[in-house]
Amino acid sequence: MPLRRWTRDARLTFAMRNPLAGFSRVPAAPALTLRDLWPGNPLVGERLVRNQSLFEGVVRNLQHLQWDNPAWPEAYRRWLQGFTWLRDLRELGAESARIKARSMVATWIGQPASERPITDPSVTGARLAAWLSYYEFFAAAADDNFRQNLMAALIMEARSIMALMPEGVRGWRALTALKGLLAVAVAIPDHPEFLSRYLKLIDQEIDQQFLADGSHITRCPEDQFQAVRELAEMLSILQTARLPLPSRLMEVADRAAPALRAMRHGDGGLMLFNGSRERDPQLIEQVLNRASRGRVVAASQPESGYIRLTSGRTMLFADASGPAPAGYDSTAHAGMLSFEFSSGRQRIIVNCGSSTQRGWAEALRVPAAHSVLEMGTLSPLTRNQSGAITHRPTVTRAQASQDGAHWLHMTHDGYKSQGGGVYSRQLYLGKDGQTLRGAEALEGTESRDFCVRFHLHPDITVEEIEHGFLLYTQEESWLFQANVAAYLEDSVYLGSGERVDSLQIVLCPPEAPEPPEERATEGEEEAQETGAHGADRAAAHAQGDTYPEDNAAYSADHADTASEQDAFYGQSHAATEHEAYQPENEGYAEQDASAAYPDHAYAQTDMQGYVQEGEAYAAAPQHSEEDAFSPLLHDAPPADSMPYQAASTTGLSHTDQAEHATQETPSMAEALFAGQDAPATNHGTSAQASESAASSKPAGTAPSAPAMRPVRWALTLMTE
Repeated sequence: MPLRRWTRDARLTFAMRNPLAGFSRVPAAPALTLRDLWPGNPLVGERLVRNQSLFEGVVRNLQHLQWDNPAWPEAYRRWLQGFTWLRDLRELGAESARIKARSMVATWIGQPASERPITDPSVTGARLAAWLSYYEFFAAAADDNFRQNLMAALIMEARSIMALMPEGVRGWRALTALKGLLAVAVAIPDHPEFLSRYLKLIDQEIDQQFLADGSHITRCPEDQFQAVRELAEMLSILQTARLPLPSRLMEVADRAAPALRAMRHGDGGLMLFNGSRERDPQLIEQVLNRASRGRVVAASQPESGYIRLTSGRTMLFADASGPAPAGYDSTAHAGMLSFEFSSGRQRIIVNCGSSTQRGWAEALRVPAAHSVLEMGTLSPLTRNQSGAITHRPTVTRAQASQDGAHWLHMTHDGYKSQGGGVYSRQLYLGKDGQTLRGAEALEGTESRDFCVRFHLHPDITVEEIEHGFLLYTQEESWLFQANVAAYLEDSVYLGSGERVDSLQIVLCPPEAPEPPEERATEGEEEAQETGAHGADRAAAHAQGDTYPEDNAAYSADHADTASEQDAFYGQSHAATEHEAYQPENEGYAEQDASAAYPDHAYAQTDMQGYVQEGEAYAAAPQHSEEDAFSPLLHDAPPADSMPYQAASTTGLSHTDQAEHATQETPSMAEALFAGQDAPATNHGTSAQASESAASSKPAGTAPSAPAMRPVRWALTLMTE
């Protein structure tokens, strides 16, 4: 391999010898012309006729003989030199468009071979495929000299691909280079070396780029889309030429297409992770139909590390893996454990997307541009000056499903070496998709220099209320609540490539708990006050006085005793905490749910607005998976499964009716997170335990720092 790098320039010079000088046979016309599978944009074609280019919303003036400029973005340079804009001129269809296409091609092939920018074989491959796809449009009626020079250019540039591959380019762009080589091979069959070289390289690229589950090695949904599109074009070229289809090519297309379908939101666009953008849903559908006849969706992608959870109308995508391997990590973002959430065709919680502009491209890589925890100035990924990742965090995940509900637990240690501890995120998606809950924690650190961000899609309207935020879509309203302080901040969304202003919900870290000694002292004082209050109340009752609590709405029939809660859950509360859930089935689901959403009944709500799904948790047998999912299973049951009532005060707390009678009605947030953050002991036993612990502690021992309380949040569908 090093020898090939040393001889690269010599091989390239040899490949670019002009065949018209007698070094090779040059046919008068291609034996076979191709057909571009994808539609063009007539507005872009109209700009080109006016000697302007329109790329990603930016208009630039075209200069004669200028095909490169250091100030141009890399994506624009590739687009201009790749000649894929010929489809836009063809879509315009006017004679002026035909003349413009021919003149620009003539300008390119008129350059001396040594001055053509051909060092990138992927750009060369795109250019050759575009020339042969639109040959009938701009070259069939041209003069003989033009067509002869064009055929010579096809041969020379195809040779340059052979000289530069496979070292010339990595990733899905290598497939673009091989596509151009294949296009010339079928158009000029007198040069069999092109086809033999293609068949030798294509299997190698397939093995390197596609994982066992069909996902692309870069873990970028945009790369997955581009790779599947290149596979579809190769299959079309081979079918047009009536050549045998390589078995490896067909097999990988059948694996990669379902993986791409599994990366689509309900609106048909792509999820936004690691440098991807939404893309046109109709174009994605066309690519999928060309690549594979089936409409299966990959039910799981264990190799890529992406988690896809569906329930009712909702979809949740989570990034539960580390960055791609070295050499394929150029698009990697520091968004590990981030997620996106959509309902129907509406995206609700999103990541910020990606951009081809250099400044924005770097800004969108950081955790702050993702719906995930951000820890001050620390970054879970570190890169050197060349852009290579030098520190890769370890990411773990555990997943379980039962009765339509899903649990997901993820961790990464990207902040650990910097003193930030291990980041843990737990997600729960309720059955029918009407509740999404989460818990965020940093383990092994006392730092509270962090926040949790939830970026909202620009179409979401937000209303701040007393107990949280109401998120409005065109069809639904969702209530976002948290057990910590939360506020709104401005955000940006570049899912479509252009910047759009949006909002984000930011959760603050929990307040530091009091030291154990102070809590014990407060418990003793409160116990004394409670005893004194009880004595005063007994005396008042003896005199016939009536206290306001006696006339409160907390009647005995509204109190949730331990036996009543056991009857609701079908088992004891202790057993509920140790349920074991079946892992989600792997394989393929035989239906693409991105287009149709069946009707379903939403959960009813009581007069306080609490969601009640009305179905009890059934006791599940113990399985060996319990240890793996212990971070999930030992939490309190999901909030949307709790029997909230108007007079309920402590959620799952097992207290008697007398304790209920002296408590105030909780807020929605307090009720939602009750029993999860509060200690399970009462004041009396807490004080006794504190005294016992204090007496047994050696003198001079420093008190241990209390564990940080998790940040808990919930997103609940609201109904009238």
